[in-house]
Amino acid sequence: MDRAFQEAQALEAAGERAAARDAYVAILAADPTHLGALTNLGTLLTYSGYKRAGRLAYAQAVASHPQDLRARTNLAAALLDEGDPAAALEQYEAALAIDPRSIDAHQGLALLHARNAAWERARAHARIGFATHPIRRVPPRGGARRTRVLLLLSALGGNVDTERIVDADRFACDVLVAEFYEPQMQIDAYPLIFNAIGDAERCSEALAGALRFLETRREPVLNPPTAVLESSRVQNAARMASIPGLRTARTVEIARAELPAASLAFPILLRSPGFHTGEYFERVECREDLPAVLAALPGDRLLAIEYLDTRAPDGFFRKYRVLIVGDRLYPIHLARSQEWKVHYFSARATEDRKERAFLADMNATLGARALTALEYVRRTLGLDYGGIDFTIDANGEVVLFEANATMNLFAPGPDAAPERTRAFETVRAAVSALLVARSSGTP
Repeated sequence: MDRAFQEAQALEAAGERAAARDAYVAILAADPTHLGALTNLGTLLTYSGYKRAGRLAYAQAVASHPQDLRARTNLAAALLDEGDPAAALEQYEAALAIDPRSIDAHQGLALLHARNAAWERARAHARIGFATHPIRRVPPRGGARRTRVLLLLSALGGNVDTERIVDADRFACDVLVAEFYEPQMQIDAYPLIFNAIGDAERCSEALAGALRFLETRREPVLNPPTAVLESSRVQNAARMASIPGLRTARTVEIARAELPAASLAFPILLRSPGFHTGEYFERVECREDLPAVLAALPGDRLLAIEYLDTRAPDGFFRKYRVLIVGDRLYPIHLARSQEWKVHYFSARATEDRKERAFLADMNATLGARALTALEYVRRTLGLDYGGIDFTIDANGEVVLFEANATMNLFAPGPDAAPERTRAFETVRAAVSALLVARSSGTP
C-alpha cells in the first residue's frame, strides 16, 4: 500500500491530477481509512473545484483519525468555505486541543472570527497564526513550467478569490500576508505581484502593509493598493455621482450611537462595513424599527445608504454583474428576485432567457448609454481586476450597487447554460492573458 501511495503522490506532483485521483480512490477501495489517501484526495478534489467531495474526504479522515491535526484543520477550512462557521469552529477547537500552537488552526480562526465580526478575536488569532509565518510558498510540481506570482493577502479576509480566477496549472502563487510584513524579511523577486487585498473597508491594516512592502519593490503590480483604498462604498458613491447616465445612492458612515437621533429618510439601508453577499445588510422601514435592526448589525460605525427603489414593472429586482479584467468589461451574471436584496445564488429565480442574452451580447442588452457609464466606472476605479454590480432603471440609467475588487466569479454547475460556461471560461482566459502580459512587461 505504501508503494501505491507513493506512486499516487508522484502522479500528483507531475501534474497528472486525474490519474492521481484515480490512484487515491483505488487505495481507499482497499483501505477506506488510509489517512494519506483521504487527505491528498480531499485536497486534490477541493482545488479541482469539487469542494463538497473534498469536504467529504476530509470528514472521513477525521472520523477515522480523530487525533490527526491536519485532518481537523482541513475539515474546518472546508466547512468554513461552505458557510458553516459553527461546525468549522468545532473542528478548529478540536485541533487546538491536539496542539494549542497549531498555525493552521489559528490562521483559520482569524478568518472565522472576522466573518463573524469578532475583530479582536480575529486579530488575536491572526497574530499567532501569521506573525511568524506571513509567507506561504507553493511547492514545486511536475508538468509544464508555471509563472511565479506573489499574492498579497489579508489575514482577515476581504481578498480576491484568486482560486477561482487564477489557473493553477499555469501560475504558481506564493502568498505574503501583508499585515505582518517587516522590512527585514528576505522575499524573492517575482515576475509579477498581484495585490489581492480587495476590501477597502475591512482591510486597511493589510493595505497599509502592502504599501510598505511595495515601496521596496520594482516588479509590476496588479491592483495597486492606492486604487483599492479609494474603492470604499462611501468614496465610490461620492466620486461616481457625477458620471453621466449613472445613479449612486447617497452613502455616509455614521457612529452607531448617533443613528437614533440622526436625520434619516426612511426606508433606509444600514450595513456593517467590510461585508459582502448580503451579510449584515438590512432595510429599515421606519424609525421605530431601528433598535431591532441595530441589534443585528455588528460594529461601532455603520453605513447609512439611501434606498433606491429599482423594482421593475414586472415586480422583480434585478442585479447585473460585470467583471473588469485589464481594460475590458466582461458580463458574468444576471439575477432577479422579488426581494430588494438580490444575491445570485439566493435569488429565487435567475433570468434564464434574459441572462443568456446578456451573457451572449452585453452590448446589445445594455445599450451604448449604459456601457459608456460602466466604462467611466471602470476608469474611475483604476483596478486591473474587479467588478461592478448594478441594475438599469426605467430611464435606461445605470444604478450602481457597488464596484470593487472583491467580486466573486461563480463557477457554473454541470447543468448551467452554455452562455454561463462560456462567460466563466472567457474571464478565466482573460485573467491568464493579463497575468502573462504583465509578468512579461507588457502594459
